[in-house]
Amino acid sequence: MKICVQWLMILLLMAGSPLLLAYPYGSIHWNHRTILYFAPEKDQHVDSFLKESLMNDCLLKERDIMVFVMTKDGFNQPGDLLSPEEVRRLTLKYNIDESSHTAILIGKDGKEKYRWRDTTNWQYLTQLIDSMPLRKEEIAAQTSSPCSI
Repeated sequence: MKICVQWLMILLLMAGSPLLLAYPYGSIHWNHRTILYFAPEKDQHVDSFLKESLMNDCLLKERDIMVFVMTKDGFNQPGDLLSPEEVRRLTLKYNIDESSHTAILIGKDGKEKYRWRDTTNWQYLTQLIDSMPLRKEEIAAQTSSPCSI
């Protein structure tokens, strides 16, 4: 009974939280950029994309980019972060052809910035992000690059 009362109080506090009301369900306010990578199955293209993501990890972190990989056959990376229902919603929202490999860059404002298929041109992607107004502000405020040697 005591545990039920504690959970009820937590839920009531959360329901009345102005922060939660400021970000209603369905709105997108992210503090990071996102790459959503969709594929029909976990194949060599997915493995290659994951490997390249690791190789470019410092550049991704420096630009506040989170990478999500989702396949029609149920593979998710990072694992167990997105439910099958959330993957379906994203697939519908971004009008994904489930028979092809599609990647989408989502900006910090929640809007689609760039879409590509098959291989990823990491140099182009980082140049594209660095040309965006918000990223230019981030670069100006940055004292040093964690990726420089």
